[in-house]
Amino acid sequence: MKNTIKFPLLFALISSLFFLTSCGSEDEVVGGGDPVDPPVAVTTYSARLLAAPLGDETSSTFMTFYNNTIHKINEASTTGSSWDFGYFYGTSRKASFASVKNYPTDVFDLTEIADADKKECFFAKSTVLTAADFDAITLESELNSVAKPTTQSVTGLNVGDVIEFQDSYDNKGLIKITRIVEGNGANGQIEFDVKIQINNIPVQS
Repeated sequence: MKNTIKFPLLFALISSLFFLTSCGSEDEVVGGGDPVDPPVAVTTYSARLLAAPLGDETSSTFMTFYNNTIHKINEASTTGSSWDFGYFYGTSRKASFASVKNYPTDVFDLTEIADADKKECFFAKSTVLTAADFDAITLESELNSVAKPTTQSVTGLNVGDVIEFQDSYDNKGLIKITRIVEGNGANGQIEFDVKIQINNIPVQS
């Protein structure tokens, strides 16, 4: 009699354990699929300063976007192939950015950089984004909508302007102009903030 009672109890216990284990496995599958990457914070540079080019080549006039590096003109022979763009202030064009490829020779002729090494970089004033919109951006994904501009220079910059850009490595983002000291002499300069989506980092040779 004892044996006939134990067997049904044992069978019921095993069945219950199997049911609980099966439910746990199904719960793990529900809601599965490809893992979702966590949001990536946007890379931000604040209050970067570029100076109007000086004839003695000592001005910090050029910049590389992806690593947030500012360059003096007299570094052209050693680092010029990595430069993206430079600043200048013209009589009619006023405060302006231009790619190294399209930097005006009447402002400064970058003869120390081989033509094949002069980088393209594209700019356009945003027609929809305000300075407040720029400030509100916190994630790289919020820059997905930035389209590649078609021109390699932007002129007539003013404080509060938001500029869309894309470099030759497809890194892209926005610039907000925060301060301009007019002129092309020793005091001429521009300050700006950058928010950038890093898509490619060049391999250094």
